[in-house]
Amino acid sequence: MTDRTALVYQQDGERLLQTTKILSVVPISALPKPDQSLVKDTPDIGYAVVTDSTIFHVQGGGQPSDTGTMMSDGTAHADSIFEVKSVRHPAQGSQILHFGRWRPAGTTGLGTGEEVQQHVDAEKRNLHSRLHTAGHILGLAINALSREGVLPPLTESKASHYPDSAAVEFGGLIEGKHKDAIQAKTDEFVSSARPVKIYWWSMEELLEKCTGVAEGFQLPEGEVMGRVVEMEGLGSYPCGGTHVRDCSQVGKVEVKKISRSKGTSRVSYRVI
Repeated sequence: MTDRTALVYQQDGERLLQTTKILSVVPISALPKPDQSLVKDTPDIGYAVVTDSTIFHVQGGGQPSDTGTMMSDGTAHADSIFEVKSVRHPAQGSQILHFGRWRPAGTTGLGTGEEVQQHVDAEKRNLHSRLHTAGHILGLAINALSREGVLPPLTESKASHYPDSAAVEFGGLIEGKHKDAIQAKTDEFVSSARPVKIYWWSMEELLEKCTGVAEGFQLPEGEVMGRVVEMEGLGSYPCGGTHVRDCSQVGKVEVKKISRSKGTSRVSYRVI
């Protein structure tokens, strides 16, 4: 398997339905061991489907994968539905693995070369997009407060945008007394309704303009332009995830807690 799966969602983050072609259907037991380990202890997942393009967000960058379905685009095998439970990068190569199961149980109706409709769970995608944009807004708010002298000098390190563990982390100590200031600045940025834009920048431009670029950051293998999300007028991050159209669409961002450990501060949040 050598063909690269085109990541359609990185070009069009609002597309929730598309037709694509199956490149392979592989039982989990027939995958290389490193790929089998991606779905360890998930007995309801039996197969991996590879397509030539995908609208399913692939787990990574602090954002969980999309879920949804794939079904025949024609009359053949119209009753056979593949439930997509998880979407992952393989241990080697660039063919995205859509992990899941067939419905009705026991059927494996779709085969190599067939055209299928991919349908992303819209509610889950919207939540993940809100959380991801909200995490960047929160990070930019904390950076702004640091520049203003309200917070000490900080170095943004990493983030999680999962519904049950959303947080941004910074090198440096943020005291709990600053929680209200962080909340107020985050509210200000959300209510600004600044457009959220996607760009592709050279490595030089990305390193010059982006916030939160970790030491040793590299573009994906074979890529010469980096994908960037910009909250217009507020700041930008290198990012492969999905986002809402403007800052106000994240809804209410609640700063939940500030925790500190070994010189690192973690600011957790949720969207309401």
